[in-house]
Amino acid sequence: MGSWRVAGALVLVAGLWACGGGAPVEPAETASSKAALDCAALGSPVYHRIRPSNGDSLYTLNANEATNAGTTYGYTEDRGVAFRASGITGTGLSPVYRIYSPSRTEHFWTIDAAEKQQLVTQGGFTTDEGVGFFASATASPCLVPVYRYANDTLRKHRFAITAQERAALSAAGWVDQGIRFHVAPATPQPVDTKFTLVIVPDTQNEVVSSSTLIDHRMQWLADNKAALDIRFVGHTGDMANWDTPDHIQYVRAGNAFQKLDAAGIPYAIAIGNHDTAATCPGGSACPGNVNANLRNTTTFNTYFPPTRFTRLGGVFEAGKSDNSFHTFSAGGLNWLVLSLELWARTDAVTWARNVLAQHPNHNVIVLTHSHQNSGGGIEQGNGGYGNNSPQYVFDNALKLYPNVRFIFSGHVGTHAYRAVTGTQGNTIHQMLTTYHDGSSNPTRLIEIDTAANTFSSRVYLPYTNVEKTDGSKFTVTNVSWVR
Repeated sequence: MGSWRVAGALVLVAGLWACGGGAPVEPAETASSKAALDCAALGSPVYHRIRPSNGDSLYTLNANEATNAGTTYGYTEDRGVAFRASGITGTGLSPVYRIYSPSRTEHFWTIDAAEKQQLVTQGGFTTDEGVGFFASATASPCLVPVYRYANDTLRKHRFAITAQERAALSAAGWVDQGIRFHVAPATPQPVDTKFTLVIVPDTQNEVVSSSTLIDHRMQWLADNKAALDIRFVGHTGDMANWDTPDHIQYVRAGNAFQKLDAAGIPYAIAIGNHDTAATCPGGSACPGNVNANLRNTTTFNTYFPPTRFTRLGGVFEAGKSDNSFHTFSAGGLNWLVLSLELWARTDAVTWARNVLAQHPNHNVIVLTHSHQNSGGGIEQGNGGYGNNSPQYVFDNALKLYPNVRFIFSGHVGTHAYRAVTGTQGNTIHQMLTTYHDGSSNPTRLIEIDTAANTFSSRVYLPYTNVEKTDGSKFTVTNVSWVR
């Protein structure tokens, strides 16, 4: 533990601080932060004391030091526990450095080693006190961001975590310099480990002559967002049946999904063959090069451009939603939804592989129109006018990464479930949901419990208030989530 001076006295402190002006910046990702974060390690309270005479703050892991600073050195304003950090290094944690400026009588804490060195050598923070504690350079569902504020009049800096703290500093004239690192909250909040993932199967028959069924489903999901704790909705393709000059089926679908937009429910939609220029009115094949037509998704992207998807992380082709990935947090874990085109091109498969490799700490949910056949096995063909088969996509991308957990598809059959083992020993849960129901609106509801390591699946028809009893309801235990 280092030392610092206040009014000529030597005081031992384990604190925290950060400093400097300029535009808000996110801390650089370190090698350790790329590993899976051990949130449980961030359990040590960091106490906050303020010295009213000059506005300097003291953050310390040691309660006795906080008390001594208050009774002996003028840090009499006790703000209690600011947040929780770690006194030792751990998986996914980075050092937060402590330095001190005798001329400013200020402590400065930074996770950025380059910033620390610059201030030590050029900024007057001549006392390098080493590492004060450990925090995360990157965000996580179990952590809260730490914002840095500057006061040019006092020549001091201060951290804020809660909305109330930030509002109070802003009202007092402090300037927000952005997020500097991430820690555990002062009072650990219980994590809601249960949530619902929704999978919508082929809706092509729901939009041909009216939008009653698809509208009803989306309104039902919006109305039950809180009751079911719905965090994400996936659609496995064939949203429309075919295009028309007035694009009425896409208009109906687009309006229906606006109900999810209004409710703040994120979603992703896989491309089906009926969502492309390969299918003409009546369901027949359109003239011309059928493979080129399959990749013509102009109308779909007009009504569902990448900008419409609120949790979008990236796309394969600029301006096209055909291959995309989306991220969200739920149940205390990170999730990635990978939406892949039908009978994918080799370059799209390579792109998917790169996305999976870059997100090793996310539980992956794959949406694609054709993956399982009506018997539950992986489809071997490409429909005669696609590119690669679902088996090729599985072998060359999906089965290679240990964080792939679900693959959802439609296109054929009614329903099927089959678990397979990935190359690295992970269980991949494959679910087919199709039905092609023109009289109701089948919706697969999957309740995930990350604490119990389970998920339960059922197919519910909101329009008729009926739950399927065809074997599509089941529970899987001993699921190994990515943590």
